[in-house]
Amino acid sequence: MLAVCLVVLAGAFTVTGVANATDHVHVAAVQPTDTVSPGPDINAPQQPDTGVNPETRRKLWIGGIALVLFALVYWRNKKRWDKWRKAKKG
Repeated sequence: MLAVCLVVLAGAFTVTGVANATDHVHVAAVQPTDTVSPGPDINAPQQPDTGVNPETRRKLWIGGIALVLFALVYWRNKKRWDKWRKAKKG
């Protein structure tokens, strides 16, 4: 049960989507230039903020429910074990 919870939680935090490969058409051979930029490009293109993906939200709900169910089963078994041990002892 714990392994299932961990798999669900790990699935909720994995990155979904397709990686964007660089087109070979736009890649040019490196040419020596006279000027070198002193640092990173300040106006670099940014990825658009897409917010929370509905699939991610669903996975988080499933993981949370699985965690609560695991805690309930663990608590029930602990109570049963304590009761059994107490009965055996005395």
